[in-house]
Amino acid sequence: MLQKPPSKLRPSCCAAPCRPPSVQHTGNGMHALSSARACAVVVAPHTCDLVHSSLVRPCIAACSAVQDGAPLPIDPIEPFSLDDFSPEAGWTESGSGVLFKILKPGEGDTKKGIFDTVDHFQPFPFVTVNFSAYTPDGKGFASTYASRRAYGYQAGVRQELQDEDGAVMNMKVGERRQFVVPAELSFKRKAFGQPVPQKRDALLFDVELLVIQPY
Repeated sequence: MLQKPPSKLRPSCCAAPCRPPSVQHTGNGMHALSSARACAVVVAPHTCDLVHSSLVRPCIAACSAVQDGAPLPIDPIEPFSLDDFSPEAGWTESGSGVLFKILKPGEGDTKKGIFDTVDHFQPFPFVTVNFSAYTPDGKGFASTYASRRAYGYQAGVRQELQDEDGAVMNMKVGERRQFVVPAELSFKRKAFGQPVPQKRDALLFDVELLVIQPY
């Protein structure tokens, strides 16, 4: 029920900070409409008037929205309660009280030779993650997919929710897991640098660990 992969939530033509789109010659008799968001729509010379057509306009509009600071939407998931996260459903309770479920095992970073979990390193390393966070009504309240920017921080230093046992500290590079934080653990705390909604029975985080950089 809760294993829906987080949407990339981006037009396929976009990926990085925007600048106004422009038409450029590609050197092969074609033109390319492009922006710093990697908008790339290649058109024949006689169809350059299509740069403002319905094919291209959605990409330009999406890029402009991000440039203006407007957040992209976060796909909702099914509403949930603590009763949904049972051992029968594949969930494990850690010593901290955080419940977690591994959706995709991590194989580590083969290029850097890093195969251990985050908590193996002393001092704690810097990490980079993608995540989405949800309240029990299934609505997202934070997401790197919406901001189009992965989140980096030094693990274990600020003692935020993701630093609890069962969360990011026990992950390997490439792993994707969901973890659930009960209300008693989230009171007046932050997660991934942001204050979290209060007076909720639980908060659900869907996280993929991208990078471990030893201190």
